[in-house]
Parts: sequence; C-alpha cells; structure tokens
Amino acid sequence: MEKSKSGGERDALYGRALSGPVRLLSNMKRWWAYQRIQQQIFFSLLLVSLLGIALLGNVSYRISSRAVEKNYRLSHESTLKNSSKVLDTQLSPIIEMIRSFLNDEDLQRVLQSQKADDKRAFTGEEQRILKSVGERLTKQENSVNYVAFMDLYGHYYLLSNVNMGTYDFYRYYEQHDFLEEIWSREARAANGREVFFGRSVIGGIPSQGFSIVKYLNAPDTLKPMGYLVLDVNSRILDKTFMTGNEGYATNEYLIADLRYSNLVRARRGLENASELLDAFCGGEQQRYLFTSVHNAVTGWELVNAIERNELSAESKLIRNTVFWCGGFLVIVSFGLAMAISRTITRPLNQLEQVIEKVKEGERHITEEFDESEAGRIGQKFKEMVNTNLELREYLLTAQLNEREAELLLLQSQINPHFLYNTLDSLYCMAIIHGDDQIAEMTLALSDHFKLSLNKGKRFCTVADTVTQIEDYMKLQSMRFGGRFKLSVEVAEDIAEEEMLTFLLQPFVENAIYHGLEPKLGGGTIKVRGWREGEELFFTVEDDGIGIDDTGRLDSGFGIQNVRERIKLHYGEAYGFAVESEKGKGTKITVVLPLNKKEQRRNGEEYVPAGSD
Repeated sequence: MEKSKSGGERDALYGRALSGPVRLLSNMKRWWAYQRIQQQIFFSLLLVSLLGIALLGNVSYRISSRAVEKNYRLSHESTLKNSSKVLDTQLSPIIEMIRSFLNDEDLQRVLQSQKADDKRAFTGEEQRILKSVGERLTKQENSVNYVAFMDLYGHYYLLSNVNMGTYDFYRYYEQHDFLEEIWSREARAANGREVFFGRSVIGGIPSQGFSIVKYLNAPDTLKPMGYLVLDVNSRILDKTFMTGNEGYATNEYLIADLRYSNLVRARRGLENASELLDAFCGGEQQRYLFTSVHNAVTGWELVNAIERNELSAESKLIRNTVFWCGGFLVIVSFGLAMAISRTITRPLNQLEQVIEKVKEGERHITEEFDESEAGRIGQKFKEMVNTNLELREYLLTAQLNEREAELLLLQSQINPHFLYNTLDSLYCMAIIHGDDQIAEMTLALSDHFKLSLNKGKRFCTVADTVTQIEDYMKLQSMRFGGRFKLSVEVAEDIAEEEMLTFLLQPFVENAIYHGLEPKLGGGTIKVRGWREGEELFFTVEDDGIGIDDTGRLDSGFGIQNVRERIKLHYGEAYGFAVESEKGKGTKITVVLPLNKKEQRRNGEEYVPAGSD
C-alpha cells in the first residue's frame, strides 16, 4: 500500500510539473492568435532577427572552433608521424637482431632436436648454447630485460639482463603451459612476423616494459621451431615523444596497445595517462580532442590529447563580438519591423478572408486582388483553387488511359485472324506431308496464341490459363528435346473462376530461361492453384539454379508488366512474392481476389478464350 501511494504521489507531482509548461504554451498560442496581422508580422520579423543573430554567433563559434581543432590536428598528426618514424628507428636494431637468430645453426639444432617428454626445461648443454645466443642481444641492447627461448614441446629457457626474476619464471611455468597463452596463439597466427604486446607476456617475472614475440621458422625448411620472447624496458620509447606546438597546459602524449587497451608508455610527468587512455578507447570526445597515428610495425597507436577548453578561448571571443554587434542590429531591426508590418497588413487581410472561404469548402473564388506582391500571391492562390480539382481529374484520366494503352499494346500489334489462318494452313501442310511433329507444334502454337490474345478480352478462366501454360510447355518440350516436365495441381472448384489473361505464363517462361535452361540435365516446373476465403493463390515453382538477387526479376519487361497489371486491376493489396535459394530453385506466389464485378467493369463481358 505504501509503494502504491508513493507511486501515485510521484505521478501527481510529475503531472503538475508537466502542466506548467503546457499551460504556458497554450496561453502563448491563444495570445498569438488574438494579435492583429500587423503585430504578428512585427514580432515575427523581430524574432527572426534575434534568432539570426543567435544562429550567426553560434555558427561562427562552431566554425572557428572546428578551424582551430583542424589546425591543431594537422600539426600534431605530422608530429605523431615523425614520432612513429622515431619509434621504428628505436626498435629496428632489436628487430634485426631477432631476425639474425634464425640463421644461428646452434639455435636451430637445439630447437629442432626437441621431442615431447615429461620435462619442461632444456638440458644443461642446451641451456649453455641458448645463453650464448641470447647474450649477443642482451649485451648489445641494454634496454632488453629478458630473453626467453621456448620450443614446440613445452621446454623453456630464460636469460635475464637485470639479475632477477629467473626463479619466479621457472616456478610459474611449472604450473602453466605457455602454448595455451594468448601471446603464443597470436605469434603462431602471425607465422613468423614479430608481434608486439604493450605489456610483458612472460609469466612470473616483474616488468614495467613490453614484449616482442616471434614464432621461429627454420630458414631452410620453413618449419616452425619454437618461440623467441623479448621483454624490453619501456624507457626506450621516451625518445619517440617529440614536441609539437607548445603553449598548452594539457598537451599530452602516450603510446597505447588498443588490442588489449594497454598503456605502453606515457610522456614523463603525465599523471592522468590511464584516464586519457580510457577516454580514447571509449570514444570520449566531449572533454578531450584526440589525434592519433597508427604504427604499422608494432600495431600501436601514438596518441596526442588536449582539453577542448584550451582550444576554444579564441572562438569564444569571436562569438561574443558577434553578439555585441547583434545587439545593435536588434535595435535597428525593431524600427524596420514596424515599417514593414504596416505595408503588408492590408493585402494580407484580404488574403486571410479568401483562405477562410476555402477552409469552409468554397472551391470557386471570385475575389479580386491588387497588384502588390501579397495581392499577386492571392491571385495565384485563387487560380490554383479554381483549377486544382479539374487538373487532378484530368491527370487521373490521362494516367488511366496511358496504362490501358500500354496493357493492350501487345495484343493490338497482332492481327488474330491472319495469325490463326496462317497457323491452320501450316498445320494442314504438315499433315499432308506426313510430318506429325511439325503439325503438333503448329497446333500447340495456334492454341497458345488463341488463349493469349483472347479476342482482345482482359479476362479468362483459370482453366484457360492452365491450358495456355500446357500448350506453351508442349512447345518448349519439343524445342528442348523433353528436358523439362510440367506438373499442374489446380483445385477443381476454381477452374471456372476468372482472372486476368497472361498472368502465370510469364513466370513459367522465366523459370525455363533463367532457372532450368542454364541447369545441367532435366528440370520440373510445378504450377499449383487453390482458393482461401475470397482470394485465389497460385504458385509457380522450379528446381533450377535459383536467384541470388530476387530484385533483378523486376528488370524484365514481362515480370514488371505482370506486377503493373495486377496493381492496376486489383489494387495495391495484391501481387506476387518471390522466394529463391541459390542452387535449389525459385518459387513465385501470386495472390488475386475473387471479384468478378471488378473484372467485368466498363461493361466488358467474358468470352472463353479460343472460341470463334
């Protein structure tokens, strides 16, 4: 009960807090509605002036801020690129020394001679050889803290350049398998390329540096031998922090390994390096402006950061100057607004009365306007209202006539009687000469055209549509040597239902030429039809090569023509859908309404296709 009561109290407080601004806005609207047009124009011009000045000040501030930030970015981006080159120079001797190890025959012999056993460390003689190899690097490069050699069977050896950490290293890897650690997997994936980590990856040793890991491949066979891991003191990176434009309190530099969000090194004296790294990784752009350059050798980011407040001081001065000048312009615009509003008031009152008449339903305006600009607007408005209805009706009629002409174009291009007589003559000649196959093809083509033309009628029965498809497939079967089969499953209760002519045949044709013909071997087209409620459903399905982009179907004239005819005669609610899978086939689903009155509009009577 207490919770419900407190919830109701919160709702009441929220409602009262919300009702204040709503009432204020409602009162302002009512006050504005009762003002004269002259006063509305005056206040509008004054408000526009104030908004323009505010917008100008804000835009000038933003543009100047962006210009300052852009110049700063360009300057420090150049500095960071030079720092990246210095970083490459600092690491180059170490990388070259690492690569030289691949040619050391003693190292190759030790690593390649190992086999799987229950031991972890190398033998004493092997450790002596590895120590000799590693000392070439530790004695030459004081920045190297540790060198570790590891083979592919879990054996390891550590050479320390700082006289500490060796015991902890061996104790750590007695309990851990370095082959399962992240750095090991990444080194294997790099396949011989040096991988840089922003932290020390060697387990059990204290280090404030970073690691370089290399997956060693034998030079002669390119087969993997093991791993070389270097722990490097991060002080070597201090020379990379080259100075750019100074004079800012927070002109800060750092190096980061973004793969693991690790801070590799920061400029000396930088106390908030971790905070800057978190802001940079998190995309924080409100407080700081970041400039970064990617180092291709290490995969690290060299980052410069500065607080935006330090860059915006000059921009704020420009903005304040604009506002002071704007205040003077407001005083001038006050007088101009008064004068302009008086000159516009009279013709606007007349235009307001006309708009009220149109609002009440009048569509024929007889009001006369003067030659002022507002008067010319009123005259144009009157002409628009008077001609709008007539123009809309004319355009609608023209569009319908144009669509009708396009739909009847194919049928009107053929003389049915000439075509029928010619095909019948060909049929008789084929019978006389005893060529039954040509006679059968001619008869099928004649029946197909009779059904397609349908004596110029738009509608035929479902049964006629099926016959048309069967005749068409008979022709295609003769043409392609019986490669394709047709399966028809149409419910008997819809055989005499009416539908637009030539709707399903384009889908069958498309299935042959784009689905089955490119396919090796035979194929099958299934045509199904049934009724659900007051709607007819048809599917045309093939087992061809399929389509990876079903939108390409609309680029063909036949399919696009079918879609337009369905929309024109049945409305936007009906049409067809395409389902296809590459290599398995395509399925077209057509949905039409049972609406014979719509099919026979304008007094058109249904005549069975092919009848004389």
